Amino acid sequence: MDNMFQDKEELPKNKGGKRNNRQNNKQNNKQNNKREFKPPKKISEKYLYNSGLAYLQRFPASSAHFKSVMMRKIDRSCRHHEEQDRDQCEEWLDALVIKFKDLALLDDALYLKGMVTSLRRRGTAARHIEMRLVQKGLDKQEIKRAIAYFDREELQDEQNGDFHAALICARKKRLGPYDINTRYTPDKALAKLARAGYPYDIAQKVLALSYEECEEISTMF
Repeated sequence: MDNMFQDKEELPKNKGGKRNNRQNNKQNNKQNNKREFKPPKKISEKYLYNSGLAYLQRFPASSAHFKSVMMRKIDRSCRHHEEQDRDQCEEWLDALVIKFKDLALLDDALYLKGMVTSLRRRGTAARHIEMRLVQKGLDKQEIKRAIAYFDREELQDEQNGDFHAALICARKKRLGPYDINTRYTPDKALAKLARAGYPYDIAQKVLALSYEECEEISTMF
């Protein structure tokens, strides 16, 4: 019996062993998870076509936005492969944009209509739609016409498109008549609609409505 206890006392102690193992495992995992640097591929007409097609299959884009995305790829590649002719790469890209337009893979009018429809139905103010789509390289006047067309055809109310969009915005953000639990004071609700791009008078008009009035207006469209 005495020998049994003596053997236990003589066992080596391994304080902090498990903790050290965990730390080592974490460090090893971090090293294994580090992505090895892969140099960008050289630009060729075939590469631009395949890369551009893959992009458009995932994301809708205007011609200008598509070109800016592809130019970033070209610039990154040319920085690494200094022997490449950037001007030649850009010429290939310009030709590709024309080709994709001919194939209807790039269609600015269709893209504009789709974006305006999507954003308006989500309750986006005309001002924010304009800012967003101008950044995509679309003409501001064309954007205004597309918004007016949507408001006229879908809402039957070209003059009050922002009002109807603000109703959607208020419903999504639970503001005004949709704020059942009164989470926001009138001033805070007004500020939220203002940040969403709505003029003061439209924001006030929406927030002054009752829930029943909002629902009645919404069912009309």
